[in-house]
Amino acid sequence: MNPFTTLGEALSDRYTVERELGAGGMATVYLAHDIKHDRKVAIKVLRPELAAVIGAERFLAEIKTTANLQHPHILSLFDSGTVNGTVFYVMPFVDGESLRDRLSREKQLPIDDAVRIATETAEALQYAHQHGVIHRDIKPENILLHGGHALVADFGIALAASKTGATRMTETGMSLGTPQYMSPEQAMGERELDARTDVYALGCVTYEMLTGAPPFSGPTVQAIVAKVLTDRPSPIATVRDTVPRGVEHAVLRALAKLPADRWATASDYADALRSDASHPLRGAPTRIQRPTASRLSALLGAACLILLGTTGWALRRTPAAPSRMFDAALPDSAPMSSAPDLNSTGYGTGIVNLTVAGNGDFAVYPVRHGDSTTLWYRSLIDASAHPIAGTAGGTTPRISPDGTRLAFVSANRVLVMPVEGGDVKLLLQADAPPTTLDWVSPTRILAISNDGVTLHWLDSEVGASDEKSMTVKLKARCYFGRWIASQKRLLCSQGEGVFEEISTGTTHSLRARNTDGSPGSSVVTGQSFRIVDDRYLIYVGVDGDVRAAPYDPRTDLIGRSVSLLSGVKADAAGSGQLDLTPQGLLAFVPGKPVSDVRMVALRPGQDPKVLPIEQAHFQRFDLTRDGHRLAAVVITPQGHELRIYDLRTGQHQTWLRAEYIGGPFWDPKGDNIVVRTWNGTRAAILRGSPDAANPPDTVMSAASLNQVPEPTDYHDDSNLLARGATEPYPAIRIDLTRHPAAFDSLIPGAVFVQISPDGQRLVWQSQPTGQLNLTSYPPGPRQQLVALGGVEPLWLSANELLFRSGATWNLVRLGADGTVSSPERWGSDPRFLDTPGWSNRVSWDGGIIYVQSTDVNDARFLRFIPNFVATMKNAVDKANR
Repeated sequence: MNPFTTLGEALSDRYTVERELGAGGMATVYLAHDIKHDRKVAIKVLRPELAAVIGAERFLAEIKTTANLQHPHILSLFDSGTVNGTVFYVMPFVDGESLRDRLSREKQLPIDDAVRIATETAEALQYAHQHGVIHRDIKPENILLHGGHALVADFGIALAASKTGATRMTETGMSLGTPQYMSPEQAMGERELDARTDVYALGCVTYEMLTGAPPFSGPTVQAIVAKVLTDRPSPIATVRDTVPRGVEHAVLRALAKLPADRWATASDYADALRSDASHPLRGAPTRIQRPTASRLSALLGAACLILLGTTGWALRRTPAAPSRMFDAALPDSAPMSSAPDLNSTGYGTGIVNLTVAGNGDFAVYPVRHGDSTTLWYRSLIDASAHPIAGTAGGTTPRISPDGTRLAFVSANRVLVMPVEGGDVKLLLQADAPPTTLDWVSPTRILAISNDGVTLHWLDSEVGASDEKSMTVKLKARCYFGRWIASQKRLLCSQGEGVFEEISTGTTHSLRARNTDGSPGSSVVTGQSFRIVDDRYLIYVGVDGDVRAAPYDPRTDLIGRSVSLLSGVKADAAGSGQLDLTPQGLLAFVPGKPVSDVRMVALRPGQDPKVLPIEQAHFQRFDLTRDGHRLAAVVITPQGHELRIYDLRTGQHQTWLRAEYIGGPFWDPKGDNIVVRTWNGTRAAILRGSPDAANPPDTVMSAASLNQVPEPTDYHDDSNLLARGATEPYPAIRIDLTRHPAAFDSLIPGAVFVQISPDGQRLVWQSQPTGQLNLTSYPPGPRQQLVALGGVEPLWLSANELLFRSGATWNLVRLGADGTVSSPERWGSDPRFLDTPGWSNRVSWDGGIIYVQSTDVNDARFLRFIPNFVATMKNAVDKANR
């Protein structure tokens, strides 16, 4: 029986299938009559081999998202289902033609028509992008014309196919997208694409409407892809000089090879198209050097490998040119673990685990194997990769300036060894792993302890025992720092990315200045920063973009910042996995924006359940004991917000705003919240009710955040547990009934202090060793709880204690006689995100809540941009003229 007859019989109760309208690479289209609604519809039936690869049920589950897209320029999705193992989906029948039909007839469209169709398509894309849907297959065939206006079809179908079966499709030789309209990143086989890939494709369509041909064509798929990756599109004016210069610029910018050089959004592209030749240009189109013959030959080979589905060892490298990026695939058996269990003290966020040799020949990164890590060497010359012997447990790798030695952290030690392997030399045996490790000269290494106040100057030649290895105590905390040699100053990231300069024992914020030099109103916030030529500051902003600004350490002047790149993988604190060589090569791990995370609940034996609230850049959070309300600190470009979410409705209110908000913690009744704040001039502990009209009360305040204790838990409604602000950083109890609040010291050197629900036991983490300890309450004889590993202890009940090791939680049970059971695995989640401070809290129903990434943790490839520094300088200088 033929497919037409089979389809008609299977759907006869709903649709009368009349005839075949056409067939494409993914589906066959039939005209049908919707019996119930008495209307014509188009039924698309997925190719059987494609349906087999993807899986019908998974495909249908994914396209549910696209069924909710309702926009005047988007063709709706009416229905979907399966027929004999293959998938069909139903859309309105458009009594008109496709843009492909019109182009076949007219070749070139009137400029006004081309601009109108492109802007209408951009409006549809913008709407979909705001709802988290990327089309991935914009081309004239998928733009229908109804009354001359655009209707975008198959919205999200390519997305559903890619999410459900991209890997298996690649293995079978099938490809998603059409080569003439594929963005370079899509042509290179990237799985994680953002909205700018659609902007590129629409640029191709606009180019074709104006010139009569797509920007790149060729006799074979391989030839087209090679041009997409290497060639510069011909100026539109050489074909059609009547096209306004502003329109040409808009199209050519949409066709930039590097996503960061394109219009940031489809809406921006539409706005630019509407401008005419008299509109000021927003920047010159990206110019691309043509590759040499040898480079082109190598690239063609790589393109062929990509199109044939080869993965793992293929080096997708483009010729060296300004702002031209290339990817280096990592072995399938050794992906980069971008968020390994870095240490046992809970300071995993902010650690950078990618390092590249100064000459750009190789990179080193960690690979997780079970509960440990090993450092791997990845050549950027011949694509070889291998583990480095002697680096078991290694994290925070740093290659020496001459590229011959490797410094890294393992357990609580700083070690150095030849890159090619050999003798491992101990430089430092610390109480806990350092948070910063950096070569500041060919022989000198700076290590910053995770207490944030101890600096170690290590000599790589003679080891830690030599007098040249010095230890310095700071008067202000600096967890992640960069040494400015010319100024003999340390630039540090305080809290969640407030840049501060530490010099001669003092600390002050580096505040943004207005262009006239007058003081600005906001601190510069970000992570993973670098100083270039003592004049430029490069960092990962809170929006997840790599940003840069002019910087003068003598005057503390920071100018206007510019966004240079998005899509860098970052941890929950916003720290990006990237490195920058002296020659200006930027290396990074691609990933989704750090704000694209969600709050989930986990109970033993169950999958994580997403809480019914928005996705946001969550940092710290706490849940009322009835489980109804969540208090969460969210990072925004304007600073921190404390939002109160009602989990029954999903709605929220913003209760507090400040440059920094620590906590929050609900009292046992769920009436009041306590937080620790910094507003730019004053630090304080605040306590109040989000339901009250009056502002929260000030429990205590000081001139510096380092002078205010850090709350860790409520003892009862009137007593608060906290970590002291001064050495030996004791656990303290704060009496909230007294004004000013009174406190007494309980235990020295304690973090993550928690009291059991019955008030009988106290658990804490020793500072700086990270050891978990248990005692009676009030404190009595100390009992060591866990010999190895484990952070952030949480009481699930009066006799059940949970602690975390990486993305795995273990449970111990406490006997009435003081015995402690052996740890047993309670749960795990590879997408767990380690947020600053408490990264998980109890949900009061036997489970916990935490932040979960929507991105995968392990990276399958690294991305590189040569000459990034030159591009950065030009952009920053232009923005600050």
